Amino acid sequence: MGAFDFPTAPDAQFEEFLARSAAIEGERLAAAVPKSYFEPRVRRGLLGFAVSWLLYGGAVVGVAFAPHWALYLPLWIVAGLGGWGLHCIAHDAGHGSFSRDRRLNTVIGHLSLLPLAYPFHSWRHVHNMHHSSTNHLELDTDWRPLPAGVYQRMPLRQKLVYLSTRTWAFWGGTINYWVESAFRPGFYPKAAHRRDVKRSIAFVLAMGVPYFGALAYFTGWQGVLLYFVAPWLAAHAWFSATTLMHHSASDIPYLTAEHWTRNASRLLVTTDYVYPKWLLFLTHNISIHTAHHVAPVIPFYNLPKAQQALKEKYPGMVREEVFSFRRMWEIIRHLHFYDTESGFYRERSGSKVPPGRAAGSKFAGAGR
Repeated sequence: MGAFDFPTAPDAQFEEFLARSAAIEGERLAAAVPKSYFEPRVRRGLLGFAVSWLLYGGAVVGVAFAPHWALYLPLWIVAGLGGWGLHCIAHDAGHGSFSRDRRLNTVIGHLSLLPLAYPFHSWRHVHNMHHSSTNHLELDTDWRPLPAGVYQRMPLRQKLVYLSTRTWAFWGGTINYWVESAFRPGFYPKAAHRRDVKRSIAFVLAMGVPYFGALAYFTGWQGVLLYFVAPWLAAHAWFSATTLMHHSASDIPYLTAEHWTRNASRLLVTTDYVYPKWLLFLTHNISIHTAHHVAPVIPFYNLPKAQQALKEKYPGMVREEVFSFRRMWEIIRHLHFYDTESGFYRERSGSKVPPGRAAGSKFAGAGR
């Protein structure tokens, strides 16, 4: 989009955000987390890997033996949860927090992303772009809102993709990332990244071609839809909903280069949703996301303790909210475009979204 000096008329809450950002400038945020929390336990990681594969595989087998088609949808949702859990394991492998053995991380990452047919290095490199520029209006790869003026100049197809994945088809937002980056080595500017991506694509093809051939031969095209495509869509729905909610809130701005700082992108811009314990277990603590942004090498099972350490060190800086479908609905209903005046959001109609709408998070530890 080029360099901007937005917003032109900052909201008072935007100025408050900048004040919090300035307060942590120069801080070594990861130092708040005890060093022991950075140490991976491979057996614990393998347990999570096995649980998610069992959940995914068991649900797909359940579809095959279901006595009635009415059971398909709940089984697909469970399979999608297993596929999303496997993605969360690949997430640790991609950050080197599954193991200190790079080869093991690579193997686990590739195997974990098979249900999504996502070449591991394709996902890893595009995800690292997000970490290096979280909530950067010009550079972030995840859910950054566009100014309405930019949207109006886009080709029709791009308009349809952008607006649908922020509204009724939000569940397919990560499918768009997959289309853009999964099988396109040329998407990546560095030659070393392109080589990695080509190797991952070769692995997915080597595993996928015989699998899909056998699946189609023995079950027909209906089997391909029932046992792969539907669980794949369900996993993307989990993927999209989780990441959209982490990085979309009416009172958290996306920032131009003028205002963006690395520490703010790590500590201040993510909303962590409190899940039931069973869902935390099956999603490998993915909703405890601020600590992950502060220190991506923390293994998933240590994130709760790391998050608590951050809340104690930086009271009032970590955003937490109990998950609700109402909050998800408010996000997809209202947060559509970047407002170049206030620094927050506009709706599809053009109306400004006040920073209090589609927000309800509290900053953990405030007032201590």
